[in-house]
Amino acid sequence: MSSKSDKDALIDMGFSPDMVDKAMKATKGAGLQPAMDWLLSHPEGDTGQQIGESSSSSSSSIVKNNENDDGEINDGEQTAQSLQCNDCGKLFRDAAAAERHALKSSHVNFSESTTAIKQLTEEEKQAKLDELKKAMADRREARKIAEQEEEINREKIRRKSGKELVEAREKIEERELKKAIEERKKEKEQEKLAKAKIRAEIEADKKARAAKREEQQRLVKAQKDEETATETANKIAFANAVANDYPETRLQIKQPTGAPIIHTFQSSDTLENVYELVGQQITQPFKLMTTFPRKILDGENREKTLKELNLAPSAALVVNLS
Repeated sequence: MSSKSDKDALIDMGFSPDMVDKAMKATKGAGLQPAMDWLLSHPEGDTGQQIGESSSSSSSSIVKNNENDDGEINDGEQTAQSLQCNDCGKLFRDAAAAERHALKSSHVNFSESTTAIKQLTEEEKQAKLDELKKAMADRREARKIAEQEEEINREKIRRKSGKELVEAREKIEERELKKAIEERKKEKEQEKLAKAKIRAEIEADKKARAAKREEQQRLVKAQKDEETATETANKIAFANAVANDYPETRLQIKQPTGAPIIHTFQSSDTLENVYELVGQQITQPFKLMTTFPRKILDGENREKTLKELNLAPSAALVVNLS
């Protein structure tokens, strides 16, 4: 509804319908002012119809119609010539003008009126066009001045930004140089600390290796002493076994962890009986071996008696986890 009213207003001002349609299409129905701006910037696009022709043709049409009409209006035949704001009493030519008034004033009460609004004369239309042209020229000039001022401001901002950028870059370079010097000092301190730490680690490693050697020597000596004692005990036991027929054998079985297993077997019991006893204590695979000389007792030895294996009347065995 608004676009149609704007079109009628432009036609009333003297623009051709074709040019008004082009203006409405070019401005996508944005309203009266954008269409007027477009028409003023495209005067060469007119189809040749001069300002005032449209209104003249409209007047001719009205005259022709009036030739067949005596001008009398019967009761009830009055037609609405305008719209009236009931809030302030102002008259408006069409609904678009009334709508603009409602938006500006917030008035909402309107009614149709038979009062006709005087049409613009050719002089008033021309004056309106001149006023619009001057307003457009003033707006273009103001926009040009604003653009020039904006360009000057942009140049000032650009120069100021360039100066600030140079100063910022110099400050950054200065900070980077100070930072590099400080980092170099820290690196030197860290190198000194690292060298001192390495020397300390070397000394600690030397001490640890010396202590380890001493511990190994102690363990070797203790093992040799144990093997000597075991060998002596085995020799005594073997000699006693040879000299006497012992019905029982007392075994001391040393485990990898925990207390040794001490149990008395019959001399006639087989080594398998010993494996069964140890298997009750140790769940993972293992083998039995003598302490000295070290010999694994497995395989066919399991079927031999403890007496046949020279383990009577007492002996020491070691559990070897495999």
